[in-house]
This record gives sequence, structure tokens and C-alpha cells, in this order.
Amino acid sequence: MRTVLDDAKTWFLHAILYQDDLRIILAEGFRSDEPEDLVVGQTNLGPAHSIDIRSDSRKVVVQFPQPVAWQVVDESFTTHDDYESGDDGFLRILDRSRYLDYVIENHGWFRDTVGPAKHYRLWTENEVMDVVAYDAPEIGDWDDS
Repeated sequence: MRTVLDDAKTWFLHAILYQDDLRIILAEGFRSDEPEDLVVGQTNLGPAHSIDIRSDSRKVVVQFPQPVAWQVVDESFTTHDDYESGDDGFLRILDRSRYLDYVIENHGWFRDTVGPAKHYRLWTENEVMDVVAYDAPEIGDWDDS
């Protein structure tokens, strides 16, 4: 699912708001101009560019009007699953996934009352958000002033 999110280098999770809808607010990440040595423990892995949020980072909101289910997982604990199929990008639609199977198996009555839903996956630098929802999310600028 190609969106404005794909026009950036990367994104960081800024906040999640849930009341009558689900709003996921993201902050744009930028790659540093100059590399610095990356040291892990006692090992110097050599030069690498950091990725950070800056004062000019855009903030966007990904809004799901009526989510069925959602979860947030630390990106470090997420691996590729050959069972899954879908498109690419920061916001993906998965045609098949174990999470969608789980939601249908355990909470599937939504299909009889409202209709079918899709599995959307949103990738950020540190979190992966899975959302099962009826409608595609609306994406727009976020103003937190």
C-alpha cells in the first residue's frame, strides 16, 4: 500500500491514541550526515550513520476509524514469516497472516455483524503495529501544538 509514509527515510512511533478510533502518530527519521563509530560492548563495528528525529521532522497520523483488534510488538522480536503474504512499504496490507488467522479464530463474529476486515502492518524503527480493521486508514499531517 503506497502512501506518503514511503516518501521518508524512516519513521519512529511518537504516540498511540485510542478512544473512539485508533490514531498512530509517527515522527519522521533522518539519517545523519556524518558517520560515527558504532561501538557495541567492547567491539567497534566501524562507521555507521545514526537515524534520529530532528526539529524539522514531519509528524503524521495514521487513523483507523473502527479497528477490530490491534497490537504493538517491539521490532527487535519480529521476524520474517513465509506464511504471510502482502505488499511492501511502511504500511502493508497482508492478505494472509497468522495474526489475522488468530483474530478471525478468536474474535471472528465481527465478520457476521459488520463484514470482512483486513490486516494492516505499520513498520517503524522500534515497533511493529498490526491492526485488523474494516476500512483503510486515513493518513494526514499531525499538529501537536
